[in-house]
Amino acid sequence: MPGGGIEAGETVEDTVKRELLEETGLDVKLVRELGVLRQPGRRDPDFRHESHFVQAVPTEPTEDEWEHFIEENEIERGLVRCRWVPILAGMSVHGRNRGAFLDALLRKRVVAFVTRGTDLLVFDFEGLTELPGGRIDAHESLAEGIVREVEEETGLAEVRLVEELADAKEFERLYGRGAHETHVLHLVTDAETPAEWEHRVTGTGMDAGLVYACRWVPLSDCPPLWGKPDPLVEKLRMSISEE
Repeated sequence: MPGGGIEAGETVEDTVKRELLEETGLDVKLVRELGVLRQPGRRDPDFRHESHFVQAVPTEPTEDEWEHFIEENEIERGLVRCRWVPILAGMSVHGRNRGAFLDALLRKRVVAFVTRGTDLLVFDFEGLTELPGGRIDAHESLAEGIVREVEEETGLAEVRLVEELADAKEFERLYGRGAHETHVLHLVTDAETPAEWEHRVTGTGMDAGLVYACRWVPLSDCPPLWGKPDPLVEKLRMSISEE
């Protein structure tokens, strides 16, 4: 993990931006401070120093992997390989302490069943039919996150939250444990759209720039989602038919 000492006159944010640029080549913005860890020095246990752990995000989309030559720091000078990895519960990065506060970055995931009447909004990508969804940001509620994800992935902005179809515990029972705490939400819309359309994904996520083939399908004839029949489709169909 990138990091380093705070120089005279710098704030924590200044140091984060400088160190990330020096060690990875990324221009970043600070999101929040996760915590402070007070540790004994390696050579002098009586000396204690503070390590500030923060969350930062790139200001622009990046590759999944890239190489960067560190030249500002003579101690670490050389070519390094940078990459993105999923954040998982209990993971360790560069030893026990450098992975401190990683659990605070575990983001909740949301999946949207967006209906218009008895039709369901889906999109097709690389041979699979999927639903809009993704991970919510630290400052977002489930409702805010799912509305943003639907707009980013389909272009549909006029949606209203109805209910939570499955909380994290129910999702795990139905689909098994995943890498993220996942919530499934039902949203509705009255927006007039074509029956089918293509949308280029916006936002800063890993799917930004991809083109999804969006369409409405009848709930009564829903195709497999992510390659499998979805147990919540029938629950939602029955709920709508009873209204």
